[in-house]
Amino acid sequence: MKKNLLINITIALLSLLTVMHAQVRTSSSAVEPQSESPEVEIGTLILSDESALQVLDLLEQLTGKIILRRQDLSPAKINFNSRGSITQGEAVLALESLLTLNGIMLTEMGGRFMKAVPATEVNRHVPEMLIGSTLELAPSQQIYAKLFRFKYLNAEQTSASIITPLMSQSSSFVLFPKSNALLITDALINLQRIETIVTEADQPQELRETMEFVKLNYIQADEMQKQLEDLINGPLKSYLEGNTSVTADERTNQLIIVSHPVNLEMIMDVVEKVDVDAAPLTGSEVFQLRQAKAEEVVPIIEDIISGQEEGREEDAKVAREKQSENANNQAPQTQAPNTVNARSSLGGSESNSALQFSNFVGLSADERTNSIVAYGTQSDLRTIKELIDKIDIPLPQVRIEAIITEVTLDEDQASGFSQFNLEYAGGLTQLTGTLGSIASTTAGPLLDATGAPIANPLANISRWEGKYSLDAILDIAESDNMIKILSTPSIVVSHNEEGVINVSQSRPFQTGSTSFTSSVGNVQTQVEYRDVGIKLSATPLIGADGSVQLQIEQTIDTVQAVSKSSTADGSIDTQPIIGKREANSTITVNDGDVIILGGLQENKKDISNTYFPVIGRLPVLKKVFSGETVKYTRSELIIFIRPTILKNPMETNKMSLEAIHRLKERDAVQEYLDTGTTGDIYMDGSAFEDKPIRKAKNINNRYRQSGRIRNQQNLNTKQKIPDEPTETTLEIDDTASNLDKPYLREKIRELWKTSNN
Repeated sequence: MKKNLLINITIALLSLLTVMHAQVRTSSSAVEPQSESPEVEIGTLILSDESALQVLDLLEQLTGKIILRRQDLSPAKINFNSRGSITQGEAVLALESLLTLNGIMLTEMGGRFMKAVPATEVNRHVPEMLIGSTLELAPSQQIYAKLFRFKYLNAEQTSASIITPLMSQSSSFVLFPKSNALLITDALINLQRIETIVTEADQPQELRETMEFVKLNYIQADEMQKQLEDLINGPLKSYLEGNTSVTADERTNQLIIVSHPVNLEMIMDVVEKVDVDAAPLTGSEVFQLRQAKAEEVVPIIEDIISGQEEGREEDAKVAREKQSENANNQAPQTQAPNTVNARSSLGGSESNSALQFSNFVGLSADERTNSIVAYGTQSDLRTIKELIDKIDIPLPQVRIEAIITEVTLDEDQASGFSQFNLEYAGGLTQLTGTLGSIASTTAGPLLDATGAPIANPLANISRWEGKYSLDAILDIAESDNMIKILSTPSIVVSHNEEGVINVSQSRPFQTGSTSFTSSVGNVQTQVEYRDVGIKLSATPLIGADGSVQLQIEQTIDTVQAVSKSSTADGSIDTQPIIGKREANSTITVNDGDVIILGGLQENKKDISNTYFPVIGRLPVLKKVFSGETVKYTRSELIIFIRPTILKNPMETNKMSLEAIHRLKERDAVQEYLDTGTTGDIYMDGSAFEDKPIRKAKNINNRYRQSGRIRNQQNLNTKQKIPDEPTETTLEIDDTASNLDKPYLREKIRELWKTSNN
């Protein structure tokens, strides 16, 4: 009862005040919202579970307007307590706000009428359009539409960043891009707030950036632009305010810099310190090589440069990641950054300063002059010169002396080592003999032409420790008929270079034939010459401790037999059958040690024909006065090798002089070296001889002592037997060796027996 009585009293009081207020309002104020101020106080306003219709009735009494309403308005219960006396205008604003909160909006219809509609449909009911400023009107929750035009702000950007957050839930706006305007429909109080904010924001923007034109004197504008952009986007990014742009004008060699005035001081400091007169950054130089080959040295240095470029890219990547991480985790320092940081960035990162080569370095090899043309900075050229000086040095050399022998073996003889007074003691790893103790290290099995291991268990490489003379081997070979000296070569080879000893003959081999039916002599034979003999190659690797590692390859080609075949014209075609023996090994020896290569054995079939002169050649008596002998022999090739390290040219010259001094013709050789002539001394091929030719034995001894190569198989196959009748001669088959002394002695005995009978 008390509650209803209080409400009735309040309503009556409000009605009285409304009537009094309506009497003093002008006719024009009936159309516009309330704007009188100050207003009459109406006391305390209390609503308790009032319906929207009851609130609308109360609003009609306070405004003096008729409110048209729909029947489906929100059935919400409205509660309010002003907790003190309020004015009439405040009461109207409070009631309109309560209705808005409950989904009911009020729109003006002009004159004395208003509409109350659901908030979701307010735009369909064409709210009243306000012209002019809304700030002169009394605030209310009534819905109005207002067009806002922007002079400086962009309407589209402003609607998203400023207008939308200020609008109520049921309000809306329409964008006019061409007019740069917004039509906003919202409560008057919101329109007033939006107008206040837009009025302050829609002002001409203050120019924050400054444009600066910088004339460059020494550095190119595009290069300076790149350096500044790297600084702006890298180390200086967190210290610059606003946006900074740098443009290069190549025509006038100027920079156009747009940035905040605070940033210009730092940027100009960088430009002034970089744009200075400096010596040329790069240059070129030609390096003449004396020992190494230019085309081989250039790839070595280029590999070093490319490796450092890869390291530079990796370091730059790590530096960028580290700078980005520091920029995100650390705030800018309070001290002025325009001096310290600019200088540190110009100095470069710590990783770049450790690199030896710049990006300008380039190399090229000139094979004609054996020179290297280098291009780059002065630091690059100094580093390249240091590398070349360390590479272009004379390599140590090795003199390889070899004695190639062939030992004829008896039937019960397993190896030819015994002919040199060398015997096995303690298995296959130790040799002993009168020449001295020989410590042997096996370097792997020897291989035949097919690559299979040779069956002979004595095929090995032995090392004879100590600087022994090879003359002892020559003396043994000269006194032993079972040993033949095939060659005594001596070569000088540089470190890691291949040296080849080739003792061979060029023999013709028929590779094909062509028949012609239209001419006489209608068969044409194609012939190819091939080397048949001994080939020994050695590649030395000289160690710092005086040891020598030798990679030895030996190949032996011999004529095993002759293949005969009939041709189309009835003639006999002969083709030699070549046997090949090959071995590859690696062994390490000390300076001056003797290496013994053995185990390459061969079985030979020797056929010899004997006959009496004149009578033995007659067809009728040929079978009676001639004979044929077949003999099988077994031989082993044994090679003695002694490497001697030549550490410098003086040592090489000393050894050469010692070798000349041991020659009998040393005076003639020295005269030839000094004057280029030999005087009365006559030079025949590989040795110096007096014009009256000396005996063959002395010549052979001289060949051995001088180390010259003499191919003894080139001697005539017909030998004159001394102290015999001139009619009696000995003919030997071409396949037999004319220096096989036991064989010759046997043939001489047979010839004497035949002649005596």
